[in-house]
Amino acid sequence: MLTWLSFLILAMGVHFHASWIGDFDAWGQQLAIGVRQPSRTIFFKWFALLGTPSANTIICLLISLILWLRRHRFEAGWVLTAQVGINALMAIFKMIMQRPRPLGKLVAQAGYSFPSGHTTSTATMVLVILLIVIPLCHSASVRFLLGLISLFWLAMMGFDRIYLFVHYPSDVLAGLCLSLGWWSVLRLSFSHVLSKQRE
Repeated sequence: MLTWLSFLILAMGVHFHASWIGDFDAWGQQLAIGVRQPSRTIFFKWFALLGTPSANTIICLLISLILWLRRHRFEAGWVLTAQVGINALMAIFKMIMQRPRPLGKLVAQAGYSFPSGHTTSTATMVLVILLIVIPLCHSASVRFLLGLISLFWLAMMGFDRIYLFVHYPSDVLAGLCLSLGWWSVLRLSFSHVLSKQRE
């Protein structure tokens, strides 16, 4: 409920052009401008290619296939539902909000801005790794390393969108909230299905 409420507050703030949204976005953009360097810009342009909804869907398809082959078929279905569902939700909200992208983009980027598709799909992929893949790993060191890399990857992807000026900071935060909210819906739904099966 908290994540859905947070997403709704951000969406309403964007829709009504709330001053606090403008202040938050301006602060984040100034932070990105302050660390700009040509070498960093080249890196973030390349890094962005790894966080597209298509790229995250391919990664989740591979994870789902591995889980299926290892007889974790319920988890495999969860992974596919999570990624395909969040991509659909993200596209719907983009069309509803139709927020233009920031001025001064460092890369060509079509479509609408709210929420950030890269952040939303990457956050869902990271949740898959943290809450489905990692618990199946037997090695504690592998679990720790995989979790650390996943969280760092998500943070970098969120900052990438702000750095390149293809999204406002509020778009990135909204994408994270949307992903967490969708995951909570899946968790409640699948828990209900499991309880029915046990009965």
